[in-house]
Amino acid sequence: MPNKQTLDNPNFFGQGSPYLSHPLLTPQRTTREVDFVLSCIDLPGAGRLLDVGCGPGRHSIELAKRGYEVVGIDPSPAMIEAAQERALGIEPAPTFLSVRADELTNQFSFDAAICLFTTLGQIEETMDNSQLVFRVAELLRPGGYFIVEVPQRSWVLSNLLEYERLGTGECYTDVTRRYDAHNFTLTETFNMISPHAERVYLLRYRLYNQAELRSLLTSAGYEILGSYGDYDDAPLGEDSRVIIITAQKRQ
Repeated sequence: MPNKQTLDNPNFFGQGSPYLSHPLLTPQRTTREVDFVLSCIDLPGAGRLLDVGCGPGRHSIELAKRGYEVVGIDPSPAMIEAAQERALGIEPAPTFLSVRADELTNQFSFDAAICLFTTLGQIEETMDNSQLVFRVAELLRPGGYFIVEVPQRSWVLSNLLEYERLGTGECYTDVTRRYDAHNFTLTETFNMISPHAERVYLLRYRLYNQAELRSLLTSAGYEILGSYGDYDDAPLGEDSRVIIITAQKRQ
């Protein structure tokens, strides 16, 4: 029997996280996403960008390779450590900080910010992190751009698998999912099994629809520029897997 690692607050983005080896987060996907981001904003070649919830730094590193000054932030020390390791040898290297958006000081100001994957809506203690859109607005220069991606609630609920097993043999991950319709929150539990250990990780985040996300951004002082259903400029519909919104801080 494996020795179970007991975690009082299992953090999906902690040490040994399955996110660090996520099979869908390929270099090709990162390139496509960054291509889309840069097609949506009008930035000088040396513009400064903020990557909110940078994780292991895949977008930050790709943007730095293209000549931008990048600051990547993430509340997880494990993610920042991984990002710093992956950025070794890159010039100019991104700056990586283990902080939440609301902890970032005003010593920084940005031409643009991105907040991709499932960053927006993640549950911190008992509340989601939706206030980050207001803090980002404070850090953006007038006219600065903000690009947000979240899972679309209607698609997630239509395709929700309450249980699935990833992998085979002695090493596999059992994933269970539970949706709370009262507060629009999805809880995913990842039970990673190997011959030597059993590790449990928890991921909780609020799901949005398009109207809610647009309203949140508008209330934070952004003008909505466009809405998309993927990174290929597809229009946003009820059957789109994600919501991508491009916005601009009001002058």
